[in-house]
Amino acid sequence: MVEKKIKFETSGDLMDFCNRCQKMKSDIDVTDWSGKSVSIDGKSILGLMSIKLGFPMRLVVAGEDEELAHQYFAQYQFE
Repeated sequence: MVEKKIKFETSGDLMDFCNRCQKMKSDIDVTDWSGKSVSIDGKSILGLMSIKLGFPMRLVVAGEDEELAHQYFAQYQFE
């Protein structure tokens, strides 16, 4: 399992993120950093469009190609 703190600045970021997720076999979930919200499937553009832009989110990637998460999602990483 790979876990990262990420942030989306634009709706274009969300679309690009979803496209990257759809290329992976792993399960990809996005929640707000507090963990209080419902988990959103990273492969669902409709789910991702409900995210508030500019706020930190938790990305969890679990599956057979999870090691690709570092490469695929580096541009969204938030410190």
